[in-house]
Amino acid sequence: MLKAIVLATLMVAVLSMGGSRNAVATSLDLAQFQWKNRLLFLFAPNRNHPFFESLHRALVARKAEVTDRDLVIFEILESEPSNMDAADLDLQTAQSLREKFSVSQGQFTVILIGKDGGIKLNRQNQTRLEDIFGLIDSMPMRREEMRQKAQ
Repeated sequence: MLKAIVLATLMVAVLSMGGSRNAVATSLDLAQFQWKNRLLFLFAPNRNHPFFESLHRALVARKAEVTDRDLVIFEILESEPSNMDAADLDLQTAQSLREKFSVSQGQFTVILIGKDGGIKLNRQNQTRLEDIFGLIDSMPMRREEMRQKAQ
């Protein structure tokens, strides 16, 4: 629900800028997600990179589990449009995220940010979605979320 509100707010901002595409402004502040969402960044040269392609397919196939874990997915690509969930990111925002996390051009990297804003995973090799979900599910905040949902 909160993710939908954030995305709706971003979309309204984009439309008010007169953009013809779903673009997120360059002033994307990751602090807006703190304590609300976990952030998963996939950096790759393009969509055809085998590690990216594998993880992207798994995320799409398990969308309900992604949503249940309050994950916002960022796909930061060099030669194709980048996006945050359904919203396109402009080139300047994508580049600033690449610089923020020190990801070199041509490099595949997966970064998971917890709800507390801390980096929980930073990997430059193939990463299975099961490993990401396992890491999230082992976090104290996620365990509490699961307890509350079970009641």
